[in-house]
Amino acid sequence: MEDDSDSESSHPSTHSDQPPPQSQEQTKTKNTKASKLDSICESISKSGYTPKTFTKAFLESTDKKYKNHCRYWGSERGWKSTKEVLEAIKKVICKKKKNRKLWEEFILSEATTIIVSQKPPIGAYPSGSYHSTRTITEELFTQECKEERDMNLAKTHMPFLFRLICNKLNARPVKKVPSTDSSEEHVLPADDDPISDNEEVPEDLFDEADPRIHAECQSTCDHRQRIIMTAKTICSMVAFVYNRRNNGHQLANSLTFLACGVSDRVNQFLNYIGLSSSRKTAHQALKRLGWKSESKVSTKISQSLSKNLAPFLCIDNLDFEQKVHNKSLGKENRIFHGTWGYVHHPNPKILASIPAADLTLESYRNAMALVPSFEVLPKMFLPSSDEEESWELVIKAQIAEVLFEHVASSTDSIVPIPTSPPAVDQLSSDLPDITMLKLMVASDKSAQGVGEVFESILEQTNMNMTNFASRLQIIDGDLGTCTNLHSLRSQRIPSQHIEEDLNHVCTLLGGSHTLWNIAQAIYSKHYGDDSDARDSGAWRFLEGMSIPANKMLDKKDYTLMIQNIVKIHKAALVHCIKTVMGTTKDPVPKELPQLSSQVIHNTIEKTYEQFFTATAQETASNRTSPKLSNLMLRLSNFATIVEGNTAMKCGDIGRLMNVWKRWSVMAQGIKKLTQYSIQLPRMIILLNEILPKGLRKLILHSLLIAPSGRHKHFVAKDQHLEDQNYWLKYFFQPFGSRN
Repeated sequence: MEDDSDSESSHPSTHSDQPPPQSQEQTKTKNTKASKLDSICESISKSGYTPKTFTKAFLESTDKKYKNHCRYWGSERGWKSTKEVLEAIKKVICKKKKNRKLWEEFILSEATTIIVSQKPPIGAYPSGSYHSTRTITEELFTQECKEERDMNLAKTHMPFLFRLICNKLNARPVKKVPSTDSSEEHVLPADDDPISDNEEVPEDLFDEADPRIHAECQSTCDHRQRIIMTAKTICSMVAFVYNRRNNGHQLANSLTFLACGVSDRVNQFLNYIGLSSSRKTAHQALKRLGWKSESKVSTKISQSLSKNLAPFLCIDNLDFEQKVHNKSLGKENRIFHGTWGYVHHPNPKILASIPAADLTLESYRNAMALVPSFEVLPKMFLPSSDEEESWELVIKAQIAEVLFEHVASSTDSIVPIPTSPPAVDQLSSDLPDITMLKLMVASDKSAQGVGEVFESILEQTNMNMTNFASRLQIIDGDLGTCTNLHSLRSQRIPSQHIEEDLNHVCTLLGGSHTLWNIAQAIYSKHYGDDSDARDSGAWRFLEGMSIPANKMLDKKDYTLMIQNIVKIHKAALVHCIKTVMGTTKDPVPKELPQLSSQVIHNTIEKTYEQFFTATAQETASNRTSPKLSNLMLRLSNFATIVEGNTAMKCGDIGRLMNVWKRWSVMAQGIKKLTQYSIQLPRMIILLNEILPKGLRKLILHSLLIAPSGRHKHFVAKDQHLEDQNYWLKYFFQPFGSRN
């Protein structure tokens, strides 16, 4: 054998004619497999079996000897080889297109068996999936309950259907280059859908909202999250159509659709396809929730924060039109004039840190008894030395912020340059304890209306008027509410009945209404005459920034007004900074030049000295032209508006109080602020001089709230109520009624 191999290797021609050793082994293996298969098939045939009947008999045999051969077929250990067998059968069957349908029908029948067997459990929640309208609670609408329903549906109750839909949606087509032939159809993936929401959702849209809502809305931009949401919704629809008692999502949807003004006809279709429960069911659930809410409101108002201290109230008037499309006798457009509000329980941590003796009605009345003899001094409204230092840091922080945004960037951090002032009295961003009141058909626009509002609030409690009037009641409201309540109290003097004298009520101006109205008055003073080309008012800055100036004085659009005041103030600061740097004629570059931190620090100091100090203002007032003096006055006034808005968002009540003290002085010289020139100083005197220290602290730390529980996302309590009013007037109302 060795000689033969040597001789074969010595002849190259002979070597090239023979297959390589590996091919010989493969051929030998194939021949061996073929011979074995022939032998096995012949044995099966002799035994009276076919390959199919033999396989069936082998798998169905109950003999232990044969069962041992199959014990790993369905386990994780043997599944790989079992899957290869199934794929081989599929390959044989689907070799011809006409036979593929038979295989698909078999797979469909198996999938049907699995899907039918997987279903939510029967019975009432929480052991089952049925939510009864007789036992429904607010928890049905919480994010935690929704996530629990989704998780059970996708992971436990209907996982096969959920994964099947997800796999289908995940198999996105490959992007194709559009053809010049318009008749050719192209399948675009979801990312290329021109009407799909693939742009990032701005975070500013959810400043006062729950962060989980923002995350859910942001998930529409994520294809994976979109697939999961779609699959969960389809599974929910299938479960509801299969059994109407699997109604968790549908009941929540039906109540939401009812509140959002979805018509009965649309709701019938949504109910038909399994997205919503019937309108009758929604009304029954709403009746139950209304009863629960009524009980909750009564309990919340009746709970005392301390001895003789009631929970805080925030109220505001609410006017809107209920519009009827198909008018008939008794069915016409109706204007609703009423009042809405909420009950606010302050942070328990603040309550625990305050002596109980400072929170009683007796201590409040003793303090208010000193008011007639109290001497009001001008120094009470002037900033202290610490407040002056804080205000200087505020102005320098505003200058630094504008400088870094539009003028230059820093090359080092040797000299620290803060762009936000230090905190004075920072509030906690814990979620507030708020309970909305029932709509009251009583307007607080008059003294008589305020009395009717109190009667409506009393009707929502389980207390009598004597008990209600025996507790100190703090109320946040707008200027009209505070003025009308003082008027009603004056009309009832003298009174020997505690139920009527209203001496237990303390009113506070809402922070947002104060900001909006004072900012509007200051803005109108500095706006100028846009029809006079020689006028250098604030309208010129708007025109220079290509902002339409003819709509800036609309009193109803406070948000736009504040935004444009901020823009005007920043533009003026850019001018001041460039004046100090000697680059007033140079355009603002796209790429900011880099300067050392020392140079930037010196520029900020010079800008402050040249435009914001008393010496600079006195020098400017001695000039023949009043332009520079007017610019400095506008800078000083607009800085208070910008700081008031920023301090409110940051939740720094100390900085906000400093701004209010400045506004109380400014309001004395502005005719449009006649009532604020009375009410704002009154509130400052109360909070700084009259009320007990513990009560002052509690009130100050309850003026702002963080509805989303996030830092730097604070709002005034009256603004939160305005947000709720907006939803009610423009969204949660049938037929899109507006006013």
